[in-house]
Amino acid sequence: MFKKFVCIFLCASFLLLAACAGIVYAVDPFSHYRADKDKTKIIYQDPYYQNIGIAKYTQYDTLITGSSMVQNFRANRFDEAFGCDAVRLAFDGGYLPDFVSLLRTATTYQKDLKTVYFGLDNYLITAETALADTGAKIPAYLTDDNPFTDVAYLWNRDVLFNKIRVYFAYKRSPEYDFYEMHAWGAEARDPAVFGREIVLRTYTPQKQAEPLPRDAFLTKADETTKALCACIQQNPQVQFVFFAPPYSIVYWVKQQESGSLDATLEALRQVYTDLLQFKNVRLFFFQDEEERITDLDNYKDFSHYCADYNRWMLDCFVSGEKELPADGVDEALAHMRRVVTEYDADTLL
Repeated sequence: MFKKFVCIFLCASFLLLAACAGIVYAVDPFSHYRADKDKTKIIYQDPYYQNIGIAKYTQYDTLITGSSMVQNFRANRFDEAFGCDAVRLAFDGGYLPDFVSLLRTATTYQKDLKTVYFGLDNYLITAETALADTGAKIPAYLTDDNPFTDVAYLWNRDVLFNKIRVYFAYKRSPEYDFYEMHAWGAEARDPAVFGREIVLRTYTPQKQAEPLPRDAFLTKADETTKALCACIQQNPQVQFVFFAPPYSIVYWVKQQESGSLDATLEALRQVYTDLLQFKNVRLFFFQDEEERITDLDNYKDFSHYCADYNRWMLDCFVSGEKELPADGVDEALAHMRRVVTEYDADTLL
């Protein structure tokens, strides 16, 4: 009797586990095993869990990536501007290994990949913020080629009882729009989200600190350069368009107050110079656009800007405005320094 009970229990457990794994595999909410070639049909709910799968399986020739600074880009606007087939796969607060994994996946699996737009945040170069961790946020079982690690996905309670539920909720919604997913800023600026007073809540004046040595961030900058240059060098057929997002003047005032300004600019100089040695690299520098970065009504904190700025940057990609030539790096960064040091920070109060 006991043996029969154990046998029934084990068989029932096995069938239950198999059913759970089968459901997760069939629905595949993380796009780990497949993704629709028509990207607009993909239910895009978790970038950190889905970006690798989407980059691997769906169809596109243009990749837009970066942190939350690129999330307000609408990929279909790139399609209209360049006649391309673009996808935006961003990592909010992503670490360098996350972006490297994404680039490696896209360049390996997308044989028709022509262009990569990469929002190169300062923190990826200087490692001066809480986002400076050297690890990766993407779970390893989604990036390795070991099928045995998939147990963390196939028998994941959150996936089975939460992600799949959300997946079908989005699938039934007539308002679902792949291009709008994870775009946190509406096309029209919302005064309840963006504005000078809102930005200044994130700023507290600090006593001027001693300046850091100019080479304080160069070790991290070198790490970033090596990781990106390896991918660029291995894929000469792909054009890499890097751009420096236009943080507000408050970001730069904080840099100056903390004594980090010159060290930050030196790190940027090293990375920009190294990237621009490649023929398949373009670089756009949006950070010294004084009129825009001092208009705090277009920001929601010291760095995040409204979708108007994303449209402006796309226009620049088309026209070539704000593109930085290899021999223009020093001049651009010197101008950036003048914008910061000549700005009257007292006006923020």
